[in-house]
Amino acid sequence: MLKTLNYMIVDDEPLAIDVIENYLGRLDAHNITRCENAVEAFQALQNKVFDVIFLDIEMPLLSGIEFLKSVKEPPLIIITTAYRDYAVEGFELEVVDYLVKPVSFPRWMKAMEKVVKLCQPVAKKEENQKVAASDYLFLKVDRKFVKVLVNDILYIESLKDYVRVKTPSQALISYQSLTEITDKLPSGRFVRVHRSYTIAIDKVSMIDGNCVEVDGKLIPISREHRQEVMEKIYK
Repeated sequence: MLKTLNYMIVDDEPLAIDVIENYLGRLDAHNITRCENAVEAFQALQNKVFDVIFLDIEMPLLSGIEFLKSVKEPPLIIITTAYRDYAVEGFELEVVDYLVKPVSFPRWMKAMEKVVKLCQPVAKKEENQKVAASDYLFLKVDRKFVKVLVNDILYIESLKDYVRVKTPSQALISYQSLTEITDKLPSGRFVRVHRSYTIAIDKVSMIDGNCVEVDGKLIPISREHRQEVMEKIYK
């Protein structure tokens, strides 16, 4: 994936550009544009879509920070600078990483790992076809596949090798693990509260000590999951 991305390196020191270009070459990346100042970089953005920009800060004409503020929808930005003073401002501008020169290859690779994580979610969603809030699941029940709207799910209970999926109108028994079905559901709407239960957050009607009530049923919250459960419910 990394070798198919479009990269820009912006630095007024050609040797510094050479270093990053060499690192990219080790990953077999060839779509690289070199810019020796921010004005060149701004012009390049008008003609091509970039995925990642390695950006120096102290440059003539226009600083890296000023350049970043001038771009309405910047790609992923990794700052490469000899100065630590701009780290806070850089992260306030939502840069991926802040690398202080001289940049070692191991430290640079850590920044690229962040790039991979930021680029993967969309592809993973398409690949795994994870369901969204308005989507549905097909559950294998006996020898049939039953369509269940995600919005209708109240809670899911583990029954060893099976799960019971409870909706307002039915309780379906399907052969799969609680972890497996929970991973298919939108994490913003469902949360594992116990080794035996996953619940729909918006279906919680009451919190009673270490239990939540869903559809009139008291479901225990384990100590292991309590913090995450409370954060999601009160959010």
